[in-house]
Amino acid sequence: MGLIETIGKRTSNPYRLAAIDREVYSPEELMYSLVQSAQFLDEEILDEKLTEWIRTECGLPELADNLDRILRSAEKGRNRVEQFVMAILGASDYVTPEQRRQTSEILRTGEGMQQFEMRLARADYMVENGHFAQALLEYQRVLDALPEPERTMRARAEHSRGLVYAYFFHFDMAAECFQRAYSLKNEDAFYLDYLAAVRMYLPDKDYVAFVAGHPEAYAASLKLESIMDEAARDGENSAGAKQIRRLRAMQEQGADDALRTELAATAREMRNNYRINAAKG
Repeated sequence: MGLIETIGKRTSNPYRLAAIDREVYSPEELMYSLVQSAQFLDEEILDEKLTEWIRTECGLPELADNLDRILRSAEKGRNRVEQFVMAILGASDYVTPEQRRQTSEILRTGEGMQQFEMRLARADYMVENGHFAQALLEYQRVLDALPEPERTMRARAEHSRGLVYAYFFHFDMAAECFQRAYSLKNEDAFYLDYLAAVRMYLPDKDYVAFVAGHPEAYAASLKLESIMDEAARDGENSAGAKQIRRLRAMQEQGADDALRTELAATAREMRNNYRINAAKG
């Protein structure tokens, strides 16, 4: 592999790419991020602060001047976004011609993509990368901005919010989101998620009363119980469950030395797994 000449300089003052919630510290990091996130880019990338960062922090006044000309152009829409991004990518050989071609194609084919679809994709990206609070805010902003008659994207945003709340065990809030999603788009999966969230936060007797008072929930509740029973069986057969049963048996048999040895080994394994996962993060 040949050497690639870098341009500009690395700075201690990063620029934050709002589209993907990432900070970049050099022109090369900026180029890499633009290529990787092309499908999320919209006119928000046309930022005077970015051109100023390129000028002052990266030491690339000619590139900044070129970008300023694009910003001042009368042309609007995705074509200007493509010009702006491609001007940055073309400033060095860091991005290969094939990567530039693919990025340009993504930006062009996204010309008809509604801004709301892009914002929902951006929020989904935030969830995938663990930025849950920002994702919830973005979902809410999309819901606030969507035209009232639009139901499909509104249902998708509500369902996605529900999944985030469920992840943090806020099942009552998740149920509200899933219910709104189902009322907007009558999909069985939305209703099943709603019922599952209700099942998780209501006491058993209250849940039974809920199903009894909602005849439409009966068939879905049977399906839900089947899914939960299967998950419970899988849990019983998992390595963790087997280990817990083994430790409990040792304790009941009075095998204190063996129990202490097993617990010490378990603790070491947990610490090692934590370090591995932390390194991946």
